[in-house]
Amino acid sequence: MRPYRTLLALGFACAVGVYGCKGGEPEGPPVPASSDPEGKDLVPGAIVAAQEKGNAVKNEDIRLYKVVDSTYFPPPMSDELLMIAYRETTPDFRSAAALYASGKFTVAMPQVRVQRHLFRTRDYRVLANAPVTDADRNAKAPDEKPPVRR
Repeated sequence: MRPYRTLLALGFACAVGVYGCKGGEPEGPPVPASSDPEGKDLVPGAIVAAQEKGNAVKNEDIRLYKVVDSTYFPPPMSDELLMIAYRETTPDFRSAAALYASGKFTVAMPQVRVQRHLFRTRDYRVLANAPVTDADRNAKAPDEKPPVRR
């Protein structure tokens, strides 16, 4: 009976050691469990990871955005957000946080304008808040050459 208990204890210790480690998870800022239902967390400087939404989107990837400015509009409209959309997408919010922490992302669209009440219906998380710089205000998408047709 003793070898069985020893084997069982060893197996349990290995399982705790393997599944208890966080080494396999991507690093990055902590990801909040949810977002503000009113969208009040969408302030200038907010780094936002949001689920892609639209007719052209086939998968539900997470894209990074940075809020550059917010313009007030009276009801029934809502504030207009000026955002930078980044090219790289990730499968989940944890990977998006790791992408932001790595700093390896490029501008896809330098000026995305969206009404706050429309954006807050998306599944999003505010990952961090960074100051808005002149580089953010003057961001440009990289020049891409169209494919050559032969």
